[in-house]
Amino acid sequence: MRRAQTIAWLIHLYTASGAVFGMLALWSAAYDDTRGAFFYLVIAAVIDGTDGLLARRFKVWEVLPNFSGAYVDNAVDVLTYIFVPIFIIGYQGLLPHWGWTAFPILAAMYAYGQVDMKTEDHYFRGFPSYWNVVALYLWWLEPAAPWAVAMVVIPSILTFVPTRWLYPSRNSIYWKTSWTLGTVWILMLCYLLWQQDPDPRIVYASLYFPAYYALLSFYIEYRIRMGDKARALEGLEAPASEES
Repeated sequence: MRRAQTIAWLIHLYTASGAVFGMLALWSAAYDDTRGAFFYLVIAAVIDGTDGLLARRFKVWEVLPNFSGAYVDNAVDVLTYIFVPIFIIGYQGLLPHWGWTAFPILAAMYAYGQVDMKTEDHYFRGFPSYWNVVALYLWWLEPAAPWAVAMVVIPSILTFVPTRWLYPSRNSIYWKTSWTLGTVWILMLCYLLWQQDPDPRIVYASLYFPAYYALLSFYIEYRIRMGDKARALEGLEAPASEES
């Protein structure tokens, strides 16, 4: 039992270490080391994507029932997915006016205020506050003002739309493809962040994974909704068939 508790605490410590990298990212951003800040955010994202796998493997909630790794995870996520990336967006002037940052901030607060932010069938409900990804590509691509605004306003709106978004570390749908493509993407991000002046062609090529993730999420939502519609129609047709 003591060994199991030690392992459980180590996993919780691993989760909490994401906050350390989040603060390193914030300090780096404040000292104009934006490249370093994003590198720390990538590390935090890798921790976030793998700690749940460890927690479920060792059933930490059974070993330490009075301590919630999920609460720690949410606290870390608010720092690394929301406040640090949005700080970078505002501090680096990646939008025409800092006031536009109110959209992702309020959208993220709505997302984390939902009791069913994560659905029972293990999807995110609404855009899952990946503002670290938005901020990274705003910084790399430096789009014209209308496109930059669209890059924060559209995901903000999608946060309020109750559609399912893939939860890669929990969903079994296309998990091999998602993990393979995601691993290659993370390696590409690290390579690009290692460069002082990354090749724009590789930056654009790295967009393959955000595009894959969004399209697959929309496809899954479509299939689920069509399945619900088909079941509903079957239910409506049943009385008619009985009467005949």
